[in-house]
Amino acid sequence: MYLIEVIMLPKDLTKDLKDRLKSINGQVEGIIKMLDKSDNPAQILNQFKAVNKGFEKAQYLLLDEVFRKTLAIKIAEALETCPGNCGQEEKIATIRQQFPNLNLYELTDKMEEIESIYEFLQTNTEKNMQTITLKIDNMVCQGCAEKITDILKELEGTKKIKTNVIKKLVQVEFNPDKINESEIETVLTKSGYQPKKAVI
Repeated sequence: MYLIEVIMLPKDLTKDLKDRLKSINGQVEGIIKMLDKSDNPAQILNQFKAVNKGFEKAQYLLLDEVFRKTLAIKIAEALETCPGNCGQEEKIATIRQQFPNLNLYELTDKMEEIESIYEFLQTNTEKNMQTITLKIDNMVCQGCAEKITDILKELEGTKKIKTNVIKKLVQVEFNPDKINESEIETVLTKSGYQPKKAVI
């Protein structure tokens, strides 16, 4: 299943596709009238060919706009998720090299391939995730908690941030391949907070 929802269809493409489908619909209605009149089979065949060409052009436009852009995004996401020793770097590099020259009907195959690679990387990343709980004595209000959450979300490698203002606790789920506990604490300290590892 392709994650093509990441790409919204541009309005001009949507209008173009709808106009083409309306034109095709008119051609189909014309074929039906020709059949009712028992017109020349050669002319009817020509109309069938015209309808097929219309569908092929519409499909071409959709594939090129949606699947090509989506594949580019998925390649970028896979590259970001793979730190260089993920076991999938050669496959990602191959697809990346092939990408500029892929024809439209190869795009769907490569979408499936990159999607399976990305899912593998996501699963492995989730397995490697670690959690740290920090006590921050000067986190005294909800505004402080929200500011701390925003600071931590900006860091590459952090995933889930949970705060508890009453207990003055911050729980951070992070990818140790991208950031470590000390770096998280340093960022908070530089931002004016006083983090220390909580004993739970």
